[in-house]
Amino acid sequence: MPYKSIRNSIILCHILLLLAVIFQPGRARASADIVNPKQIYSYSVMQRDIEKLAAAYPDLVSVQTLGKTAYGRELWAVKLGRGESVLFLNGSHHAREWMTTALLMKMIDTYAGSYYLDKPIGSYDIREILDRVSIWVVPMVNPDGVTLSQQGTAGLPKQTAALLNRYNRGSNNYTRWKANMQGLDLNRQYPANWSTMRNAVNYPNYQNYRGIKPAQAPEVKMMMDFTHTIDPDITISYHSSGGIIFWHYHTLAANLARDREIASSLARLTGYSLVRPEKNPSGGGYKDWFIQEFGRPGFTVEIGNYAGEANLPLSAFGQIWAENRQVPLYTASQTYKLWLKRQSVQALNQPMSLFAQAPVYPGAGASASVSVIAPQDVLVLARKGDWYRIKTGSGAGWIHPAPGQLGIVEQIDTDADIKQAAALRKYPDAFAPKVAVVSQKKVKVTGRLGTWLQVDAGEAKWWIDGREAVLRQPAEMKETDSTGEGASAAPESAEPVSPAPEMTPAPSPAPGQSPGASGAGITAQMSASVRSWSR
Repeated sequence: MPYKSIRNSIILCHILLLLAVIFQPGRARASADIVNPKQIYSYSVMQRDIEKLAAAYPDLVSVQTLGKTAYGRELWAVKLGRGESVLFLNGSHHAREWMTTALLMKMIDTYAGSYYLDKPIGSYDIREILDRVSIWVVPMVNPDGVTLSQQGTAGLPKQTAALLNRYNRGSNNYTRWKANMQGLDLNRQYPANWSTMRNAVNYPNYQNYRGIKPAQAPEVKMMMDFTHTIDPDITISYHSSGGIIFWHYHTLAANLARDREIASSLARLTGYSLVRPEKNPSGGGYKDWFIQEFGRPGFTVEIGNYAGEANLPLSAFGQIWAENRQVPLYTASQTYKLWLKRQSVQALNQPMSLFAQAPVYPGAGASASVSVIAPQDVLVLARKGDWYRIKTGSGAGWIHPAPGQLGIVEQIDTDADIKQAAALRKYPDAFAPKVAVVSQKKVKVTGRLGTWLQVDAGEAKWWIDGREAVLRQPAEMKETDSTGEGASAAPESAEPVSPAPEMTPAPSPAPGQSPGASGAGITAQMSASVRSWSR
């Protein structure tokens, strides 16, 4: 073979091998490379990345809007995780601090990819954490201000540009802009000692204007309402700059040791310094309001070296990421402990099905198990949070099943037509181990739990996602059985799978989740929210 042909064959083989690696099944879905934080991270880039994340991780990431700013931009909230307890992170209260948005989006991307691949981050088991905790993130609290800080007044009406120039003290340097586009400093707008706040100005300004009343800014009102809705046990507000952590605001004596311990751990993780508690702190910030309103731990984390009235340089991101990569994971573990402590025991006395082997513990929240129970029908005596007290042959004990491992199966006897090849799983959950793939057009269905269908696979009963099948009505089964056409396409009157009347009492979506807000469903919503000025 000529040298040129051999060389071309080798090149072709390399290309085919590269394509095989790139297009491995599930690889694109589970690669943490959607978010590129090493760029000027704008509102429109954030929207695009949010949409991609929701589409790539549909069973883990969902999105909702909290409302619109005065300039018509949506305040987006992203939910990552499947637990009932809630950690709330937010960034870019201040316009020039937009690197905090990039940091939060990188966290969502990295954690979601690790969850799908079932890979730990450091010593943290991502599956375990995100099965217990839902991390809600508002990555950009101040989208109008961020856009102004990044691109100035270009494209704005002359009157608006002139007004903003006056708020900016006649300067064309909008990279220093901190407020929203009404000249309100959003982190001086919360009702926590608002009237006695220090270091505030009394007129619209590029920074430090507290407004004429608390929650005057729609962004602040939306943040307060949303916080009450999701009821988080811990919050972290990301700001820049200085490498310091604020953790105290008129904290009750009973909570002082608890909050100081968490803050000290955050300081060790990041290398940042803790700010000493003040006898008369200024107030007005989100962290201040949260601690005052909920009596729970709230933190303000100032990333990066002190940059003055400027945004942090892009070159600083790598170090900031290394310092903060594990912060939400540690904080989520503390969130879960605080949440479980608040839960009361509820009596159930209800038969349920346990679909996977489970360790048995002496109490809810215990760290060491005393035995293991095999999959079987159990009597659930009580529930505390996402722990269940069950009766076993050797007595009573507590189990902590992952999503989909415990539930009430509705017994049915019908057939289902498979729309396409569907995965058979050990229990009714998208992340349950896959047993096989069903390729035939018709399967026998013996039970239903939510939108999942229990399939008779001969030697065992496994589960398929009901969204991939269409249930047949009894009359249709008789007709197809008599004609011998049981494997034909689904008849027009076949019903799509809908949730069973009696659902599992296992953990429900976190409060505040908007139905249908995950995946590509936000495309139209996002497109409608983009204004000509936000590019």
